[in-house]
Amino acid sequence: MNLQQQREEARRRRLINRSVVQHRQRYFDEVRRGIVVQAATPGRELTGPLAISSQFIAGPALPDNPAVTRFLKAGIVATMLGLVVQFRSPLLDAVLSAIPGVAG
Repeated sequence: MNLQQQREEARRRRLINRSVVQHRQRYFDEVRRGIVVQAATPGRELTGPLAISSQFIAGPALPDNPAVTRFLKAGIVATMLGLVVQFRSPLLDAVLSAIPGVAG
């Protein structure tokens, strides 16, 4: 690659890097101002003649409710305990087979 080509390639890389940096700055400025919706719900996109581009439509913002979070966590733990109780003998056999010197 000669010197002219190297200069053109370096100029092209600088332009690309500059445009990426400007895009990021503009995006995060818009996020700070609240223009860009960060949480888009998948599956709700316009199709057909109404679709200008394939962007997600933002769904309603659901506030985080601590009671719901605790309820979901308790449900997950209960399900896990239920599975352990249901499959206790194969799980016990697997644990005992992992310990050296214990006959299964």
